Amino acid sequence: MKKILVTGGTSYIGKHCIVELLKKEYNVRTTIRDINKAESVRIDINKYLKKDTNIEFFEADLLKEKGWDKAIVGCDAIMHIAGPYPLNFDGPEEDQIKPHEEGTIRILKLAKLNNVDRVILTSSIAAVWMGVPGDKDLDESKWTNENIKHIDPYIKSKTIKEKAAWDYVLKNKSIKLTTILPPVVLGPGIGDHMHSTSMKFFNMLAKKEMPIAPPIKFGMVDVRDVAKMHVAALENNESIGKRFIVSEGTYWAKEFAHKLVELGYNAPTLTPPAFLVKFMTNFDKTLKMVRPVIGLDYNINSNSAKSLLGFDPISFNKTVKDTSIYVKAIEAN
Repeated sequence: MKKILVTGGTSYIGKHCIVELLKKEYNVRTTIRDINKAESVRIDINKYLKKDTNIEFFEADLLKEKGWDKAIVGCDAIMHIAGPYPLNFDGPEEDQIKPHEEGTIRILKLAKLNNVDRVILTSSIAAVWMGVPGDKDLDESKWTNENIKHIDPYIKSKTIKEKAAWDYVLKNKSIKLTTILPPVVLGPGIGDHMHSTSMKFFNMLAKKEMPIAPPIKFGMVDVRDVAKMHVAALENNESIGKRFIVSEGTYWAKEFAHKLVELGYNAPTLTPPAFLVKFMTNFDKTLKMVRPVIGLDYNINSNSAKSLLGFDPISFNKTVKDTSIYVKAIEAN
């Protein structure tokens, strides 16, 4: 059975990818920045699958050479998921960009050196949605312009990372690359992920940490589907050389808030005018990140994932409900 390396084994998406691979009886190894966390990851996954599992752990950091060669040698494929995603990044943009860009190129170079020819890369809708201001129809042909003035460091980093990966494989034909581009990712975590950006986003509205439902529309997808699409891409050679957006649908923040209210939360349902929220971006870093799409009604096309990868997304309603059940269970412990 093939041996697959999953980078970022402690992450929200990373754990789900490990689970999906184990379900299909792949041999799995993973990288984590602190090897002391290996046992807790194993316990979380065993508990989720309700059985003992055999996972190899390697300590490696995206900004350092150490550990990566050992993790990659002997693998048949790599799922590169690791990369920081802070909700409110405060610091030099290079600190956000370097782990994404340099870490990805390091992994691709070592993959080539070790004759690992298959790579599935986790990108983001962020690498698509800031391409042309006001663009209302997003698909895999679109690219964010990373040189837009005042672009958020995370959006810039994800764009630079994916472009760097495609540039590398263009010059190194032995590497067969596929990229997966999710929007907002929700759904139950494996273990405690309450400090993840996804859960922070959920709580911003569920707990009224944001007092309004801003006039912002966003795509949403279930973390379980994101993991399944990584595996589907790995198993389908037609996915090689392609990008895949995986989005269940697009929803206004107010729609999300109303769903939370149905589930018993005191979520904000007041939506101020777009011009006022754009003014507020001068003072709120979270809103500043999405300034170009404030008030914009747009659609996200996931037809490629549906036709080639069999993407049959979990419904928005189920994802939000299951996330709520997960959050309440974690907070009760």
